[in-house]
Amino acid sequence: MDPRGALRRHFGFDAFRPGQEEAVRAALEGRDALVVMPTGAGKSLCYQLPALEREDLTIVVSPLVSLMQDQVESLRRIAPDAVALLNSQQSMAENRDVLQRAAAGRLKLLYVAPERFASRWFLDHVQRAQLGLFVVDEAHCVSQWGHDFRPDYFRLADAARYLRARAIMALTATATPRVADDVVARLGLAEPVRVTTGFDRPNLSFAVVGCRSREDKQRRIATVLHDLESRPAIVYAGTRNGCEELAKSLGRELGLDVAVYHAGLERERRAAVQRAFMAGDTPIVVATNAFGMGVDKADVRTVVHATVPQSIEQFYQEAGRAGRDGRPARCLLFSEQRDKGLHTFFIERAAVEDAAFGAVARRLVRQAAENGRYDVELGLLADAAICDRDAARAIVGHLSRAGVVQPAPSPPDRAIGRLVGAWDRRALLTCRTSAGEGQRIRWRQYRAIWGFVEQRRCRRAALLRHFGDRSQPHTDVDVPCCDVCDPAIAPGPAPKRHDDDIDEAILALIAIADPALQRPQIAEILRGSRSQTVMRHAYDGLPQYGAFSQMRSDQVLQRVDMLVARGVLRSRRGTLGRA
Repeated sequence: MDPRGALRRHFGFDAFRPGQEEAVRAALEGRDALVVMPTGAGKSLCYQLPALEREDLTIVVSPLVSLMQDQVESLRRIAPDAVALLNSQQSMAENRDVLQRAAAGRLKLLYVAPERFASRWFLDHVQRAQLGLFVVDEAHCVSQWGHDFRPDYFRLADAARYLRARAIMALTATATPRVADDVVARLGLAEPVRVTTGFDRPNLSFAVVGCRSREDKQRRIATVLHDLESRPAIVYAGTRNGCEELAKSLGRELGLDVAVYHAGLERERRAAVQRAFMAGDTPIVVATNAFGMGVDKADVRTVVHATVPQSIEQFYQEAGRAGRDGRPARCLLFSEQRDKGLHTFFIERAAVEDAAFGAVARRLVRQAAENGRYDVELGLLADAAICDRDAARAIVGHLSRAGVVQPAPSPPDRAIGRLVGAWDRRALLTCRTSAGEGQRIRWRQYRAIWGFVEQRRCRRAALLRHFGDRSQPHTDVDVPCCDVCDPAIAPGPAPKRHDDDIDEAILALIAIADPALQRPQIAEILRGSRSQTVMRHAYDGLPQYGAFSQMRSDQVLQRVDMLVARGVLRSRRGTLGRA
């Protein structure tokens, strides 16, 4: 058994990164394994290489269609007929052909989503294959202690046993020691080989930047991205609307098209944005966390968080998209106090009342057919529970934990599955316990991320300690560590504009604004106000909106009055126009 020889044979090189050879050897020997490696450390090789060497089938479970597609396309260049993907975007005939090839022993690697294991049709077909490795990627999703818990992952241990897998390999980039232990327990790993390579990324610099306001934040981010050396860049915003607003602001400041990526866009548009970014045609993408996990672009120079993320795990995973080529890169987190209030609001909104569990359960019972199967629009469940769709989806997850339902693969706007248990007091207590535990975890994550933001100790050391890594933090010779160790790397306030610039902006604004502007409205627009008048007339879409957010209102009005005094502007029935 020669892992290095296999590496040369399939991938054309013979040097493993730290931890890879140990994980590959465990998989070749059919031993359970838990692999914890930071983003960009080469986790995928740990199962791809042994899968190509083994004589049986390896199933890879991943929640990300884009990531699976990228890996399949890459592996097909090495083993054209040995790799396949099973998903809802393919036709039934295509999926049936994939499973037939797996059963016949013609496939080495099969990628599937976790919800696929709720399908009896899928299990019956894949059971005919000789299954060797059962790989669980993004394995932190199996743990409710993790930052991205998904109820669909609960079935994976049972599925692996049902399919008689020789070994299970679990992989993650963001597991704290507590999450890692929970993954081992949830997946039933038997005396697993544990591979943990440490979490330090010496080529990355970390900085937290406190901002006075949203406008101040936008200007600072634009100042950072003005520098061509800071691109390509990914800018993470907290919401879809936040993405759209920030992309417009950056586009105005930088004078270029800034792409937007979030789940509210059509699939084709999202795919086009990702292709353009990967090809280097789009230097900046403003996105929600829907973007990134399936993107393997080596030369990202800057990752910006425009709002404080929900957890340290989320921050580190997304920041890890930077500098995967080993060259210096920056990870910048811009914070303002309103972020803390938003976190509190979303955590409190996520609390579920007992009545909501019962309302969703009863609606599913009413919608179910005689065989117990249901296919319900998610909006109907949200209406029944008086909540939004995300909360309704979470409630279905709690009902799954309580043994009331068994979800099946379904599109984002529907809930599909079957009833498997009664809605009774025992189920209610289980749901209440599950939801309460979720709330405690969210508050724990809240305290951890804000402790990281507000501390004045080395950022890198704080990240390593959070993940249980006790190694001494270090950086490359030419890479600053963090804003605490080297304050010079934190971007300062955006430079002030010259009076001539604001005079030109006032004149340009008056020329294009419709309806015409009164004196106070000019100051509101240039300072980025979200007043009722500004929003009603869509003045926030004008190029000059927020361009002088660093100035006080009286300073802007002073320039307006000076232009009037000079005879450049004059007032007509309360509105201003060119003289």
